[in-house]
Amino acid sequence: MTTTSSVGHADPRLSDVVKAVNFIADAGKQMLESSSSVSEVLERLREVAPAVGLDRCDVDATLSSVTLSYWGTDLAVPLTAMRVVNVRQPRLERLAGTGALLDQLQRKQLDLDEAIRRLRAIEDRPPLRTRYANLALLLSVAGWVVFLNGVDAGTIAAALLATLLALPVKYNVDRLGLPAWGGTFAAALILAAVPNLLAWAGLPVRVGPAVVGALFIYLPGRALVSSMIDGLANAPLSSLARGLEAVVTAGVLALGMLVGANIGAGLGLTYTPNTEAEPIVMSVLAAAVGVFGLAVAWRMPRDQLLPSAAVGAFGWFIVAVTSVPGDGSGWVAYTLAALGVGLAGALLSTAQGTPTSVYTGVAILPLVPGLTLYQGMLAISQGQNAVAFEKLGEAMVVSVGIAVGVAVGLALGRNGIKIGRRLLSATGR
Repeated sequence: MTTTSSVGHADPRLSDVVKAVNFIADAGKQMLESSSSVSEVLERLREVAPAVGLDRCDVDATLSSVTLSYWGTDLAVPLTAMRVVNVRQPRLERLAGTGALLDQLQRKQLDLDEAIRRLRAIEDRPPLRTRYANLALLLSVAGWVVFLNGVDAGTIAAALLATLLALPVKYNVDRLGLPAWGGTFAAALILAAVPNLLAWAGLPVRVGPAVVGALFIYLPGRALVSSMIDGLANAPLSSLARGLEAVVTAGVLALGMLVGANIGAGLGLTYTPNTEAEPIVMSVLAAAVGVFGLAVAWRMPRDQLLPSAAVGAFGWFIVAVTSVPGDGSGWVAYTLAALGVGLAGALLSTAQGTPTSVYTGVAILPLVPGLTLYQGMLAISQGQNAVAFEKLGEAMVVSVGIAVGVAVGLALGRNGIKIGRRLLSATGR
């Protein structure tokens, strides 16, 4: 949907203003539909507006719309453009491409007409073919299973089979326009039930890692991070909306896991946790594979795939070397790791001229406490209320620590870059 106030176009200057207003609105729509945080989009649009001659421009955005209003001295009425935003599966190539385009425009490396042409080309670029996206998701799932449980062929195969069965259900629910939570619940149920049924049939499957490894690709890491970023950037409505999205998604996943776990409990299966820590090198490499596969599925630009995998592995490495099991302060390690991910994401995004959400939304996933959440829901299905309360509380504390750590890391990175630029400018370099 597009609306623009009724103003004559006879004046060439006015025609340029109309193009500029519509371009900024279209750019904001592209970024928001790629699941970027609202505050990040607002900040970027307000920075670039003067570069296209919109010095007196008011920008507003929510999760569902972006609105621009320009009132120049030569206009009798404001010139307004609005775009309706439909958030879908992340398209990181659009987010990165639009961010880089705005950066070039702000640096006067291209004119407005060329920027409009390139933005349309970004929008018209087709999504990754379903079969390639599914292969990338399967690679990610395999990485997450190894991350949790080491190299175990039976467990990896169970997680991949469950994923293959769940993906069509999720896609068809989305295609039919049904509530997104319905597809998420159905996927979680399948992902939890299949490993339980395979274990009941006598196959060598470690149910917990198989279930959680497959669930990693559905965890609401992006929504969690965006919620905290918007909250600290004085965008409370979008922060609450993103936070609610993360809570609802996690709750639906947990409910689906609970139903699937009850299937296993009804078959007489009991969950035995794997208390053996995987070698740090293996878990770090597996985390990198998990992040890489998901980044490919979300169509991250090629030159950013390896850096995003490295940032995700770096975050988990911090946890692996700083956390002490059983001392009750594990959330500190996760917060520090998330801070490192946010800081690295801010530095990389600045160097490449892309929004920080390109990196942080996927690189944060190794830190999300999916296994702890599963253990809590499993304890509920087995009537172990004390264990359930402990595990779910731990998952909540770690999640908050992760969100705060990422937001603080991003803030430190951005402010550090700004200070560095000012110092260089002051010294004449």
